[in-house]
Amino acid sequence: MADEKSEAQEPDMEEACFQIISTVGCAKSNFIDAIQKAKAGEFDAANALIEEGKKTYLEGHQVHMGLLQEDAQKMGSTKVPLLLVHAEDQLMQAETVRIMAEDLVDVYQKLAAAQK
Repeated sequence: MADEKSEAQEPDMEEACFQIISTVGCAKSNFIDAIQKAKAGEFDAANALIEEGKKTYLEGHQVHMGLLQEDAQKMGSTKVPLLLVHAEDQLMQAETVRIMAEDLVDVYQKLAAAQK
């Protein structure tokens, strides 16, 4: 009976992991695209992409927080599958790219203003 319960929970974990990977992957793409737009001098588009990326990232972050809360309620009983490790890695990469994108957009804006 316990095996049936853990097997029933695994697809939920798998689905959550893929949801995290998908959403933060889209967010990371938005952040990278924002850098390219800023490089081309399209600052409104760059800022819009960063904002869109933040919203998409938040979706994945909320799924991750749900997994953490569930694990905390069960006192660490959740198995940590490799897929979850990958999802968390993608989550952190997207956060890093967001920080870099925001800074680079700002730098490109300052360079463009200085060249006028």
